[in-house]
Amino acid sequence: MKIVKTLLKILGFAVAALFAFILTLIVVLTISFGRDAFEERSLGEYPSPDGKHVCSVLVANGGATTPYTVIAQVSGTWMIGKRTIYIADHIDTAKVIWVDDRTVWINGVSVDIYRDKYVGDIDELYGP
Repeated sequence: MKIVKTLLKILGFAVAALFAFILTLIVVLTISFGRDAFEERSLGEYPSPDGKHVCSVLVANGGATTPYTVIAQVSGTWMIGKRTIYIADHIDTAKVIWVDDRTVWINGVSVDIYRDKYVGDIDELYGP
């Protein structure tokens, strides 16, 4: 009976030590590879002519292994959250001009904010 209690205590300490190790490992990995390792710099916010939408443009830098990426997102009326409409790698600047209330021109690409999405790596304009 005394041997069983001793074995249960040892097993309990081993399980607790393993749990503490796994928890510590998760915390360390989260801090090391967390979102703070990536830099995002805002290039500006551009309101639409009617004032119902805002195009937010930012540059993302994932570090030495990834290129700079320009990302444009639109939020506003008839949209839930932000909708990504433009992504282009290997650039770190953007020129944004609203053509009309639903079309925005970004770095020479005209994008309908409700239907289109431009992905620069593929160099095509996607519709619905």
